[in-house]
Amino acid sequence: MTAMELELKKSKLQKAISMLDSEEDVNRVEKYLHRMVRREQPPCQYTIEELKKHLEEAEEDFRMGRYYTSDELRKKHPLCK
Repeated sequence: MTAMELELKKSKLQKAISMLDSEEDVNRVEKYLHRMVRREQPPCQYTIEELKKHLEEAEEDFRMGRYYTSDELRKKHPLCK
């Protein structure tokens, strides 16, 4: 991405933020941006192909009985509530 493209995207964000019409929405956006800026690493981001692969693996685990119910998980790990 070029510097000009980045500035255009930032300008669009500023315009979108200026259209917020409630204090609650402004606070939510502010909180999110604050968390994002403090983060040293971006959040985990998967491609569509990676998501499909994870889904296929999870479905296979389910078919093979490799899973815990919520109650079983709570009994095994009491801190999970």
